[in-house]
Amino acid sequence: MGRRDPNELRVNNYLNEAVTNFFDSIGKVLCYGGGAIAAIGILMLLYHFFGSGNADQAQILAALKYQDYFRQMALWGFLAASIGTAWLFWGEEVCGPILLIVGLLLALMTWWVPMVAPNQANQLQANALQYLAASGYPGVIVGFILIIADVVTRMRMRLKEGAKAEQMKYGKGMREERDTRNVFFGKCWQLPYCRKFVRERCPIYHAKRTCWKERVGCMCEEGVIKTAMEGGPISKDLLAASKFIPKNHTLSAAAKAERCRQCVIYNEHQKHKYQLFMPIAFISIVAIYIVMRPVLADSIQVALSGIDKIYTNAALAGNANGSEAAKATSVDGGAIAYNEIILFVLALVALAYAIKLIEYLVWKLKI
Repeated sequence: MGRRDPNELRVNNYLNEAVTNFFDSIGKVLCYGGGAIAAIGILMLLYHFFGSGNADQAQILAALKYQDYFRQMALWGFLAASIGTAWLFWGEEVCGPILLIVGLLLALMTWWVPMVAPNQANQLQANALQYLAASGYPGVIVGFILIIADVVTRMRMRLKEGAKAEQMKYGKGMREERDTRNVFFGKCWQLPYCRKFVRERCPIYHAKRTCWKERVGCMCEEGVIKTAMEGGPISKDLLAASKFIPKNHTLSAAAKAERCRQCVIYNEHQKHKYQLFMPIAFISIVAIYIVMRPVLADSIQVALSGIDKIYTNAALAGNANGSEAAKATSVDGGAIAYNEIILFVLALVALAYAIKLIEYLVWKLKI
């Protein structure tokens, strides 16, 4: 196959860069322009809610004619800003959680705002609250997508690359051997980085042990390599072969353990741990959510009801009927299942931190 024309490569690189810059420009317009439009819409809706308490009927009717414009500015502006932010900051770990938090603050306004500012009952205020809540949904959706995409991307990288994603000190750049199967949770000599010419004369292989338990191996210990290169016979008897395993008395146990952490073979073993623990974590969180959902949802409901009653009793004192807005957005008998929303978000947070914990244990501590 002939080499590609350098001019063609330069043209392709230029086109790729031009396309990327074009979409970056669109992303900036969506992010900053949409953010500005959303800010105007949200601020005006907030003004309608907090600033129209003493307005007369004529002023309310006049404001209602233009309120839908601010609803659309808040909703579509925040959607554009969310999409633009996702494009510009794709891969940033905090981008998704920030969008999700901001979106939830807006989406749950029909619950928490009446507790802060009770007795808001005119039509302008009721509409403003509903429109503000609706404007938060794009942030929730895009933030959720970013979190899931970040988790899936990191999982795929680790599941596929494993040790290749790390900077190994021992065995860096090694190719996988083709003469052995990659046995799941196998011993060192059953993993694809164990070299055949070493394995045939390796005392650890003939003793059916593992290098990370013996704290010596063919990637880090000169004695193992020397034995293999000399080509001396190794007994295939397990006990006899174990006597040939070299013992390094010059390094401490901690130093030997650190060698294992920097070895490509041991990190392939770590990849198997990751492949095992990830589905366990996912299935466990989902199972807990399904089995414990009624109990957890009721517990959250009790806590929300307790908070809601404190504010409701203070806000509606002397008012037998209470405000219609407060009744419609109450956690008790209201139209929105706040406890279910909060529980679902908590489950996502639990899953995200379970994944982070597994990555920390497997790829940082390397236990």
